[in-house]
Amino acid sequence: MKIHILHHTTYRYTWPVFYSIQHVRLMPTHTPLQHVHQWRVKAPAKVSKSTDHFQNTVHTFTMNRPHHELKVESTGVVELLQPSTPHQPKQTESIHPLVYCNPTALTGFNEEITQFASLVANHHLPFVDRMLALAHAVADRVVYTKGSTTVAHTALDAFDEGAGVCQDHAHVMLACLRAHGIAARYVSGYFYNPTSPQHESHAWVEAFDPACEQWLGVDVTHRALVQQNHCKVAVGKDYSGASPVRGIRSGGGEESLVVKVDIQPA
Repeated sequence: MKIHILHHTTYRYTWPVFYSIQHVRLMPTHTPLQHVHQWRVKAPAKVSKSTDHFQNTVHTFTMNRPHHELKVESTGVVELLQPSTPHQPKQTESIHPLVYCNPTALTGFNEEITQFASLVANHHLPFVDRMLALAHAVADRVVYTKGSTTVAHTALDAFDEGAGVCQDHAHVMLACLRAHGIAARYVSGYFYNPTSPQHESHAWVEAFDPACEQWLGVDVTHRALVQQNHCKVAVGKDYSGASPVRGIRSGGGEESLVVKVDIQPA
């Protein structure tokens, strides 16, 4: 299945921004199950392409003239293949899975979360079954509520408030898994629903199965394993390492953000 993705990001500021540098992680990853046929990132300044320590593709640009608005357009065609097994195919990676065991500021856990996720410690159950059971439990505990949180909310915030979005589902799932020593990482990307007229960025989790030494994609929001409808863009320890656009600026006053995503069959 080939899909065409168009992702518009627009920042607006109440006062002029005099200088900004932006790091864009919006190019899908090339994997055995995901082939990027063409991709382009358009920005208001010259863009340089590199790879970060998580092996994500990063486009960086600098704006050194005053501006009230900043637009980034990312677009291309990706072919998504149907996996033959629940796990992701093995790939050569520069980072050991144990790196993803430690909690972060966004995925910290407490005793309540540790007890809540105790089912994942039952090694008599298959790894896939444990991950799916936890995904259902997290989705029940943190009810999907659009606009209920911001990127600054932590797993503990969403767990206590009982509401959040896909980003919060991923953070709570990560906190639960890391509380029990299971390596897991945050994934940003897209979920293609052919019956939906509107799309947006999505987030899920990959948990490392030590028995077969492969990653297992788990989508808490959809209470399912990652299948052909998921387009993977970037990974990190949490949202901050895989955020679509991240940067620093001088000036600008208050900032507003508008994101539009369109996905169609290619």
